Amino acid sequence: MYAFFRQLYQKYYESLVAYAYHYVNNWEISEDIVQEVFLILWTKREDVDFTEPIKPYLYKAVYNKSMNHISSTYTQTRVGMDSTDEMINRIIVECNQYDTLLAKETAKEIETAINGLSPQCKKIFLLSREQHLKNKEIATLLEISEKAVEKQITKALGEIRNHLKQLGLLPAWLFLFFLK
Repeated sequence: MYAFFRQLYQKYYESLVAYAYHYVNNWEISEDIVQEVFLILWTKREDVDFTEPIKPYLYKAVYNKSMNHISSTYTQTRVGMDSTDEMINRIIVECNQYDTLLAKETAKEIETAINGLSPQCKKIFLLSREQHLKNKEIATLLEISEKAVEKQITKALGEIRNHLKQLGLLPAWLFLFFLK
C-alpha cells in the first residue's frame, strides 16, 4: 500500500499544487494544502475505494481545502469590501475556467467513445441523442425491434461510461449532462 500511495503522490503532487495555487495565490500554502490532502487520504486509506479513479477525488479535496483556506484567511484578516469582491470574482472566474476545461475534455472523450462504437450501435445512439428520436421511431426507421434499439443504446451508454471511468472523468452529473 505504501508503494502505491507513493506513486499517487509522485504522479499528482505537482499538478495539485499548481491547481491549489490558482485559488490561494501562494505556493507554500498550496504545497501545505496538497500535503494535508495526502495526509488525510493516508489516514483514511482503509475507507477509500482505490479501485475507483482517484484523480477527481484528489482535485475535489484540494479545491475544498483551498476554499477553506480562503474562507479562514478572509475571516482572520477582515478584508475590505472592494478586496473581497475582487477575490470572490477571481475565485468564480477560476472555478468556471476549470469547469469549462473539464467539460471540454469530457465532451471530447465522449465523442471518442461514440466513434469507437460499432456502426449500428453508433447510428442508433446518435439517432436517440442527437435527433431525439424515440426508440419506437428508431426501430421503425431501421426496421428492427424496439428491444434491439434498447439493447444498443444500453450498450453504447455502458461503453461510454467505461471509457470515462478508465480516464477518471466520470462525475455522474457531467455524464448525464452530456448525454441528455
